[in-house]
Amino acid sequence: MYMKKTVILKKTALAVITSAILGGTAVAGPFESSVTVEKRIDKAAASSQKKINTLAEQAADAAFEYRNTLGRVDTLETFNTQLRRQVKSQDESISNMANEMESIDETEKGVLPLMDEMIKTLETFVDLDIPFSLDKRTQRIAELNRMMDDADISVSEKYRKILEAYQIEMGYGNVMQADSGSIDRDGQAVEVDFLRVGRTAYIYLTRDRKSGRYWNKADKQWIDLPEEYIAEVDEAMKMTDGIVPVEMFKIPVAVAEAAQ
Repeated sequence: MYMKKTVILKKTALAVITSAILGGTAVAGPFESSVTVEKRIDKAAASSQKKINTLAEQAADAAFEYRNTLGRVDTLETFNTQLRRQVKSQDESISNMANEMESIDETEKGVLPLMDEMIKTLETFVDLDIPFSLDKRTQRIAELNRMMDDADISVSEKYRKILEAYQIEMGYGNVMQADSGSIDRDGQAVEVDFLRVGRTAYIYLTRDRKSGRYWNKADKQWIDLPEEYIAEVDEAMKMTDGIVPVEMFKIPVAVAEAAQ
């Protein structure tokens, strides 16, 4: 009897334990399912937060880029405004230059003939003047005439060269000069020494100092120098060379006849 009770108790205990285990298994199913769902929710929430963070960063970057773009737009607008002012100023300058060019063209129309006339006047003056340094002076005039045909030389430079030639010619009248050369005398080349006193007198003496001539501007020819002037002219030549002190001397001077 006792043994049967023991067996029954054991069976009962085993049944209880088995029931407990089976019951626990039945209870664990819903619990495990809730945890899994919660984990999925957490995981989804984390993923959503990550996306939110990413979108927030993108939005911040977009806002920063937008502000930078606005700043660049303001800068470009300022630059365009300045550029428009510069273009307007350049347009005005071009217009002024065009007007000036028209004015210059009109000026050149009046100046160029004037300069041609100045060169012709200078050429006539040299032709009528005493015949000193003729090669140099006529060459200078020839260069002026060639210059007038050169389109690469500005009008102002041409005018400057003409004035320079006039100044050189004016300077000749303020100096006394002596030099040597040859002259055609009665069909023969004779070596002589020249003396020029400004434009007042132009005289030459032969190297042996036995004779000489002076230039008569009225008749445009050489006239025999009176013997009384030969020593005076020779002394004056020495003065120009610094051989003797400068003193008074006599030379023949042609006097213009009084108008009748």
